Amino acid sequence: MIFNLGIFTQLGIAVAFGSTWFLPSVSNQGYSPEQPIPFNHKQHAGENKIECLYCHADVERSRHASVPSINVCMNCHLVVQAASPHIQKLRDALAQGKPIQWVRVHELADYVYFTHKRHIARGLACEDCHGDVKKMDKIEQVAPLTMGWCMDCHRGKTTPKRILSKYYSEAAELNGHMNGSVAPTSCTTCHN
Repeated sequence: MIFNLGIFTQLGIAVAFGSTWFLPSVSNQGYSPEQPIPFNHKQHAGENKIECLYCHADVERSRHASVPSINVCMNCHLVVQAASPHIQKLRDALAQGKPIQWVRVHELADYVYFTHKRHIARGLACEDCHGDVKKMDKIEQVAPLTMGWCMDCHRGKTTPKRILSKYYSEAAELNGHMNGSVAPTSCTTCHN
């Protein structure tokens, strides 16, 4: 019996790619890992009203929102809760020049190109994709972040209303480029 490895390879790729589209478990929705140091977004962003951009400063300039350096944490924690054992871990890591090994919560596949700065520039709020972080004791991925979920937003189906009202007329003017969508939907927008 002779097997054609090319067919099996193509079948394997199709199953792997297809599973990312159809199986909800592939999306990591609901993922909320333990972190090396517990960080309470509800306390920081909610109760203390610290803006997302204070800690995630690169979001307006970069593809990535980035995790803040220990120096950013210590801007407040040299004084605030300085005796806490968790803050002591930060202080020790800073003194040793070692970064905290945070566990990434929101992660896209390697073949997806996503840039935060474009979305922020268009008026999307952090909460539109990351949920109401100001109410989260422990950060969780609330949106599926799947291709279908992103495409629904780009096509205007789930786009926040404030974005639709702001850009819908602009999208209509660019109809030839975007085929009536509110954001580009060509494959190369996210897969280049």
